[in-house]
Amino acid sequence: MDELAQDYDERIRSGRESKGYSQKELAQQLNEKASLIRKLERGDTLPSDEVQSKLERALDIELSAGGGVEDTEWESDNAGGGYTLGDVVERKD
Repeated sequence: MDELAQDYDERIRSGRESKGYSQKELAQQLNEKASLIRKLERGDTLPSDEVQSKLERALDIELSAGGGVEDTEWESDNAGGGYTLGDVVERKD
């Protein structure tokens, strides 16, 4: 899976609360232990890929850092040979 967002614990907690689940209810729905949900919400442990997928589906949240943005090749809008940053910046070595 993608890299986990730094605020994954807050996303899990707010997602659970917005659905109206207690930690125990969410754990039962995911077929996981309530102690795991507590540890995840405190940021004490990282979710496995499987648990991350379950949480994202159950709570309708995104736990990946990029939010699903794929890496793309960047192309210049100015293909006419205009100035680049390297043409303007002076190095001080």
